[in-house]
Amino acid sequence: MCKVLNIQNLSVTFRSKGGVVHALKNISFSLDKGDVLALAGESGSGKSTIANALVGLVPWEKGGTYELFGEKINPYKKKSFAIVRSKMQMAFQDPYSSLNPRNTVLEIVAVPLLARGVSKSKAIEKSKKMLDMVGLSTADVNKFPHAFSGGQRQRIGLARALVLEPQILICDEITSALDVSVQAQILHLLNDLRKELNLSLIFISHDIAVMEIIANRILRLKSGEIIHNVH
Repeated sequence: MCKVLNIQNLSVTFRSKGGVVHALKNISFSLDKGDVLALAGESGSGKSTIANALVGLVPWEKGGTYELFGEKINPYKKKSFAIVRSKMQMAFQDPYSSLNPRNTVLEIVAVPLLARGVSKSKAIEKSKKMLDMVGLSTADVNKFPHAFSGGQRQRIGLARALVLEPQILICDEITSALDVSVQAQILHLLNDLRKELNLSLIFISHDIAVMEIIANRILRLKSGEIIHNVH
C-alpha cells in the first residue's frame, strides 16, 4: 500500500487565562491510499482538533512530524499548509454556517477555484460538473443556501471541498446532524465519490455504527490520546 499521510507525535496545547489544556498528546497514525480511516470518540476527545491540525487551523507543539505523499511538511510554518491544502480538503458538520447566504450555490463552489486563479468560465464549468457529481441538478445551481435541506447542504459542502481535486478528504461529523435515511444517502454518495475520484478519507464521527459502514480502520480517542486502533 502507498502511504499518503504519516503523522508522528502530534501534540496540541491550548493556553488561556484558565490554564493549559492538552488537547492532543503524541498522536501518531498513517493513512494509506484508498483508506477510510475513522476517528472515534466522545465530544472533547480530540477528533476535530486532529482535523484542524492537519490543515493548519491550530498550532502544533514542537516535536511532531508531518509527511504527506512522501514529502516532509514543516507544521510550524504557516506557508507549509499551502502545500497541504492543495492535496487535502475538509467537509464540515454544519455546512450552512460556512455557506455565504448571499451567494448562489454555483458561486459558492466556484470561489475556491477563482481564488486559485482559475478563469471564471472554467470555474463555472467545473463547479457545475462537481455539483452534478454530488447529485444536485442544473436547476439547483442558481439557488441560495436557504433553499436546500440539510442533506442537500451537505452535498454542497462536499462539492466545494472536492472541486479543488484533493487526494485526501477530511469529513468532520458530516452525517451527525442528519436523520438516518439521509445519513445513508450521504454515506453512499461519499463511497461512490471515493471510488470515482480515487480519494483517501479521514472520517470523524461519534457514531460507531456509521463508521463501521464506511471505514476500514478506526482509531478511538479519549482525552486527546489514542486508546484503541482497530483494523
